[in-house]
Amino acid sequence: MPITPDDVEPELSDAESAFRFGDQRPESGLDVSDAGLVQLRKACRSLSGASDLLADGYYTLTIEAAFTSVEKSLLFWLISDGYQDPANPPQSHTTAINRSADVGLIAVDVADRLEDLWRDNRAQTYYRAGAATRERAAAMLALATRIHAHVTALSGRRHECICE
Repeated sequence: MPITPDDVEPELSDAESAFRFGDQRPESGLDVSDAGLVQLRKACRSLSGASDLLADGYYTLTIEAAFTSVEKSLLFWLISDGYQDPANPPQSHTTAINRSADVGLIAVDVADRLEDLWRDNRAQTYYRAGAATRERAAAMLALATRIHAHVTALSGRRHECICE
C-alpha cells in the first residue's frame, strides 16, 4: 500500500512550509550572499560533520559527507573563478569533478580516478552493495580534507573557511 497524505500529515505540510516560510535562522557561517562562499563553507561543515560521524562510528555517513565536501570544494572554486553559474547547478554529483578537469583545476587522470571512486564506491556504499568500514571512511575523509585544503590554498581565500 502506498504512503498517502494521511500517513504523513502534518509533517509533510510542516516541511513544505519550513522551506517556504517560517522562522528562518540560517546555520552559523553559511549566512553569506556569495554563492561560491556558500559552497566553501558547506564543504567545511561537511568535513566537520564527517569527522564527528567517523568518531561516532557512522561510516556510511562519513563517506557521504566526505564525497559531498569534495563536490562542494570544487564547486566553490568553479563558481568563484566564473566557470560555474550558481543559478544553473550541476546535474550530477560528478559534474564538478569533470568540469574542474575541463578548466584545469585538477588533472584529467585525477578527475577520472575521483569519478571512478564516486561511481564504484560511494554509490555502492550508499546502496549497501559495498560495506562502509572505518578504514574506508577515514581514507575518504583524509582525501576530502586534502582536496579542500588544496582548493582553498589555490583560491587564496583560505581565510573564508570556517573549518574547525
